[in-house]
Amino acid sequence: MSIWGEGWYADPQDKHRLRWWNGSAWTENTLARTDDRRDLPRWWSGLSVGLQVALAACFVASAFTFYVDLETLAFVDEARLRPDTVTMADAERIDRLTLWSLTETVAYLVTGVLFITWLYTVHSSARMDRSALQRKSGWAIGGWLVPILSFWRPFQMVTDVRRGATGHQDVAVSRRQGWWWGMWLAVLASSVYVNLLYSRSDAAPDGIEYAEALGAAASWERYSCAASMLAAVLAILVVREIRALVLAEPAAEA
Repeated sequence: MSIWGEGWYADPQDKHRLRWWNGSAWTENTLARTDDRRDLPRWWSGLSVGLQVALAACFVASAFTFYVDLETLAFVDEARLRPDTVTMADAERIDRLTLWSLTETVAYLVTGVLFITWLYTVHSSARMDRSALQRKSGWAIGGWLVPILSFWRPFQMVTDVRRGATGHQDVAVSRRQGWWWGMWLAVLASSVYVNLLYSRSDAAPDGIEYAEALGAAASWERYSCAASMLAAVLAILVVREIRALVLAEPAAEA
């Protein structure tokens, strides 16, 4: 039994028109598309690959930050247990490593721009079956920028692309997509707490109090980095899923 209900769907034989599906078979009734949406650009497939590379770079950047956290914790332990062995050069080395770990922020900003471009481009293209979509394409951008709503709207937009690519309004969301978004929310929450701890360490007086505050921030940041790495891997898998759905030839029959 078909999971498609009656309605107008993208004609599998002509992308410029719609064809009526009666619930069990295609009919001879067709309609010309009335929208002027552009075809999916050829570079979108390459953008999908570039986005996966950027996500892999985020994984590497988070792994480096994780390494910096371990080095920071080792430095703090040394300062607490054997303060006479800690030199200014040791502290400067930690400062340099911390500065280099800011590349993680840069990597995620670049990846965010690529992801939004990737998502908006496909959602606004003629490749989508408009009758199956539930959101306007502008949410592929605005969904990330509106406070509170950004906690779930980007996830909904990825799901909407699944609907548009398959023509199924009740398309099943893969488990890995759910885990990806769950881990991303965990990263956001943990990052807020870690930034709070770092701000407290900046306000702490020099000496052992500063080292202890720095160690607390680095200790919690390890968990944020681990979540970031897992989220990056899951995001790569989700991008591959969506790319395969979008680039698949429309089925000739349900």
